[in-house]
Amino acid sequence: MRTLKACAWSLVLGALCIPALVVSVLMLPWIPLVGRAAEFVGRLGAQWMGVEIPPRRSGRWFDWQQFYHLLVQLLISAACFAAWTALGFTAGVLVIAPFIPKAEFSFGEWSTTNRPLIFLTCWLAAALLVALLVGINRLLVVASTALTRLALSPSAEELAASRATLIDAFSGERRRIERELHDGPQQYLTALKLNLAAAKLQAPSAALPALADAEHNASLALTSLRATVRGIAPQVLFDAGLIPALDELLAHSGLETELHVDGPERSVDETTALLAYHAVAEALTNASKHGAATEAKVTVTFGDMLRLDIVDNGTGPDLSSTTNAATTGAATVATAGAGTGLAGLRERAAALGGTLNFAAAHDAAAGERGSRLLLELPLKEAE
Repeated sequence: MRTLKACAWSLVLGALCIPALVVSVLMLPWIPLVGRAAEFVGRLGAQWMGVEIPPRRSGRWFDWQQFYHLLVQLLISAACFAAWTALGFTAGVLVIAPFIPKAEFSFGEWSTTNRPLIFLTCWLAAALLVALLVGINRLLVVASTALTRLALSPSAEELAASRATLIDAFSGERRRIERELHDGPQQYLTALKLNLAAAKLQAPSAALPALADAEHNASLALTSLRATVRGIAPQVLFDAGLIPALDELLAHSGLETELHVDGPERSVDETTALLAYHAVAEALTNASKHGAATEAKVTVTFGDMLRLDIVDNGTGPDLSSTTNAATTGAATVATAGAGTGLAGLRERAAALGGTLNFAAAHDAAAGERGSRLLLELPLKEAE
């Protein structure tokens, strides 16, 4: 099926060769428009062959990538036209030649009047030419698709900028959700607690236990909501900075924690600070829920990079299913929740040009336990 698609697209490219060349010459002053049309055709062919090319932002007037793609596609379409004209036409002639009434058939110095031999020779040569044509078409279409992807794919800088923009948008959305939870359900739950307290003062004694249970449940819901709000986008992070936010996070972690700051503390932009905060929160959650840890140490280093080192005394990550995890320094967590959270953090760190590694904190051969999460991000100060 793929070979048939390649032949069909090669035939299309060959048929477009002369019209495309004529249009390119006649519309030379408007060559950017021709380049955009060639980009559309190239992406269409790549999609036809099952190759997805990410969209990119082209230049407003002259785009070198489109111009380069146009030249390459003109060359490939010329090669397709030559292949179909030479090999395809010759193969067709050889298929029809034995039916032409002729006493003698000659090819160079060789000649024969044997009709079965003429059929065999012509059709065998035609089959070889068709096989050669199919192979050349496949190579040309693969080259066309590969060069289209090379010319029209966004650069690494564009992808990084796009992913960073998405992360900024997600960060803004988190802050919006945090504000709405704080100003909406949290205020209603607080008012509900006050209403229940007032009702207890006027209710008969038989209703007091039910009101006490309702007040207790409202308190639990309010506590859970506050913890959720603090985890989504803690206000202290945006008001006071990363270190005060980490102090508050460690105070509510339920572990015996230490926070060390190396280097002069600097202000950090919101996107980087929020990722650092969530990385520490994820590490402490894994240590408490999955690693049965009782202690954790968080070290924040300010330099050319923002470096966070979180070490706990829990059972450590499960490295049994990870090949050479000790040498790579980036182990896969066996638990589904932890693995999913770390995978998302690792992608966000990569989008910002950083790295995140999660591995055993100590030498397993020495019998020591624990896990370590190391996050390194380019330090971009807040505006």
